[in-house]
Amino acid sequence: MNIVKDTIAELKALGIRGTLTSYIIAATCTLGGPWTMAYVRYDDGVIGCGVANNELAVPDDVSFIKPLLNRDAYDVMEALFAGEKSVFVNSLILSLVSALSHRTWEDPVIYGSNGYRIEEVVIPRQPIPELVRAGDVVVLVGFAAWDVPALTGIAREVNVLELEDLKDFKLIDFCPRDSKVKLFPAERSEEVLSRADVVSITGQTIVNETIDDILHFSRNARTRVIYGATSSFYPKVLFERGIDASVSIVFSNTDEFRQQFADSRGYFYQIPGVKRFLVVREEPVSKRGCRDTSLPGFGCPRI
Repeated sequence: MNIVKDTIAELKALGIRGTLTSYIIAATCTLGGPWTMAYVRYDDGVIGCGVANNELAVPDDVSFIKPLLNRDAYDVMEALFAGEKSVFVNSLILSLVSALSHRTWEDPVIYGSNGYRIEEVVIPRQPIPELVRAGDVVVLVGFAAWDVPALTGIAREVNVLELEDLKDFKLIDFCPRDSKVKLFPAERSEEVLSRADVVSITGQTIVNETIDDILHFSRNARTRVIYGATSSFYPKVLFERGIDASVSIVFSNTDEFRQQFADSRGYFYQIPGVKRFLVVREEPVSKRGCRDTSLPGFGCPRI
């Protein structure tokens, strides 16, 4: 969680402060993910909100959360870090980091002053395939099924790493064709990632604390992009650790959104007001010292 701790320090340095007002915990994945949503009230009264995946690891007793409400957000995170370590606690911390980061999306100058370009992504645009070149080996850390069709039309190989049992991805096809898509268990991460040109990483790797290994194993990749609600916080530290682009989801802070999020048990994908942003480094420095700001892809070709 060093990425998270360092991001908290960056948010403090930006002068962003707030009070934790509420959590909404959706412990179901039937409609798109088990989410932990945090709400904060900034010092000027504006509301911020953010989400993290809790991997269905929600304990039966969450009464320890109630005394944390209406306290300074940084004090809350300090208390959570000092307590029992778990994926669920990580989701409480990460969603709160994203809730504080909500303020940064209101001020794009913050990103530009740090050398990042930010642009809104309107569906059906798919920003991750835009970063892929013909003939690339692409590795998806987490089965991002929505990107697979576009990726197979560009990449030479599309390899997927999954923590889940691969039996959950079983396919029965009575007229099979050759496929570029291959699935691998997480235990083969080092082998699979070492060959990658482009790596797409689910933000869930932060909450389950596999992100450091993923970044280490993929250090020779030309481009590494992180995506999803769990990684939708101020990305400066992510970029400093070697991420080249972030596809972030920013939630509406209205009462209407909050109620719809709760009523649907965390299904936010079609609720009005949800925005997606692509943040990239304007002058990314590749692992070989080259600079190339053009899309698709960043840095130098692999050798």
